[in-house]
Amino acid sequence: MNNQLYVMKQKGIAAIEFTIVLPLFLVLILFTAELGRGIYQYSQLTRMIRDAGRHLSQTIITTSNGVPSVLIDENCDYCISDTTNLLVYGANTGATPLLSGIDITDVSISELPIDSGILVISVDYDWTPIFFDRLSGLGLGDGVDLSFSLNSTYAVRAI
Repeated sequence: MNNQLYVMKQKGIAAIEFTIVLPLFLVLILFTAELGRGIYQYSQLTRMIRDAGRHLSQTIITTSNGVPSVLIDENCDYCISDTTNLLVYGANTGATPLLSGIDITDVSISELPIDSGILVISVDYDWTPIFFDRLSGLGLGDGVDLSFSLNSTYAVRAI
């Protein structure tokens, strides 16, 4: 009799426990998905910049003194714009970027140190999460912005 009474009191407890734990599991799943997406996008960004660096090192027209003194498209047969297009779009011409939100203005190409023949490609990509832009402050002030900048730099020697 006592065993049957105990079972009667326990009915519905599992549903209440599930209701309490479900939001925590959902937050954990969403956090894991965002973290995985961020790691994947950073991996894509480094792959894109590495491919563009290889392209630039082989296509830049070097003079007897090395890289042209003024690193602009006209001095290297438009190698700078070709490299930035390859980095952003995956081809010399394109309209759809390989990463959402990346733009040609996020890419910079320079020679550091000057007259060294080492070309540095830098990308500053603003990463934004899919699910939430801000984490709520729960009424204690402004929320926390969850977007941040992914920076990647790659250096190659002009061949």
